[in-house]
Amino acid sequence: AAARRPTRRQLAAAVAGGWSKYKDSLPFWSPNPTRRAQQEAWFEEVAMLAEQAGVDGMLYPWGGEWCDDDASDYDEEYLPCHREDVLFDLDSNGRRPTAAELAPLAWPHSCWWHDRDRIVLLYMHMLDNPPDGSFLWEARVCEQVHALWSDGRDSLRTSISYVRQGRLEGARPASTRAEAEAMREEGMRMAFSDGALPGGEDIPGAAFVVGRAVTAPRRLMTHQCFEDEAAPGWRMLSSLPSCPNPHMRFPMSSSLREIVSRGGEPLKPLLPRTACKCGQRIGERRGEAYDADDSESDSEERREEIPVEPRACILCLSEDWGS
Repeated sequence: AAARRPTRRQLAAAVAGGWSKYKDSLPFWSPNPTRRAQQEAWFEEVAMLAEQAGVDGMLYPWGGEWCDDDASDYDEEYLPCHREDVLFDLDSNGRRPTAAELAPLAWPHSCWWHDRDRIVLLYMHMLDNPPDGSFLWEARVCEQVHALWSDGRDSLRTSISYVRQGRLEGARPASTRAEAEAMREEGMRMAFSDGALPGGEDIPGAAFVVGRAVTAPRRLMTHQCFEDEAAPGWRMLSSLPSCPNPHMRFPMSSSLREIVSRGGEPLKPLLPRTACKCGQRIGERRGEAYDADDSESDSEERREEIPVEPRACILCLSEDWGS
C-alpha cells in the first residue's frame, strides 16, 4: 500500500523536531505563498524587537553566527564565551523596554530583554535566510533556536551528533593567509593560530594554522528539552500574534506552569563583561581603547591596554548558583 500523505498538522508539528522523515515530502519543503506572507509578518515583528535590542551595535554580522569560522573558540552552538562577546558588542546599544511596555506581558515573556543577544542573533539568521513559505524554513529557525538557547548543554533524550569545534588536530603553521590556503587539503580548515591547537598553545611566529577540525560528541537539545526553562526571549518571539506556527513554541512543564501561576521568579543575571579569574575567555576586543585625537592616524602605537578587574564568568557563577 502507498504511504499515507502527511497532513498539514503533522508537517507543522514536525518543525519542532523529527522533521527528517518529511525531508522528501513536497509539501514540507515547497514554498506556499500564504504561509510566506505569515512568516514575513512575523519576521517584521521580530525585526522590531531586534532593533530595540540593539542589533545596530553588532560589529560582525555573520548572518546570525556568533563567531567567525576562523575563531579559535568556534562552535556550532552558542557557548557562554560567545555570549560574552555578543553582549559586549550590544553594550550601550538598544533601548531597554519601559515598565509600561512590559506591563501587559506575563512572566517569562516580560523578561525578554534578558535574551536580547539571542533575539538579535536569531533575527540576523532570519535576515540572511529570509522566509520562503515552507515548513522547512520554520524547522531551520527552530534548529537555530536550539543552538542559541542550549549554552552547549547535552540532552539525555537525543542521540549523539558530532559538533565541530574550533580546535585543530595535526595543525601546521603558516606565516601568511596565502601560505595557509596553499597548504589546505580536503577535510582541512584554516584558523588563526591564537588558541586553535588542543590545549590552547600557540606556535611562535605563526599567524595561521592548517589542520583537521576537532569534533565533539554532543547530545543536542531539542524543543522538549526546554520545557522547564524560562527562555523568555524565544517564548516572547514564538508567542507573537503573527508567529506562523504555534508548534514552534517551547513546551511548558507543569513545574514551570506553577512558577508562572505564582508570577514568575528572578532570572539568573546576564553575564559579566569582565575577565574571569579562572581564565575563561571573555571577549577579544574589550582590552583596548582608541584615542579619539588620533582617529586619522594609521599608527597602532597609541592604543593602550586597559586592565580589567577579574570577576566570575558564567561558568563560575553557575557553580555559585548551584551551591
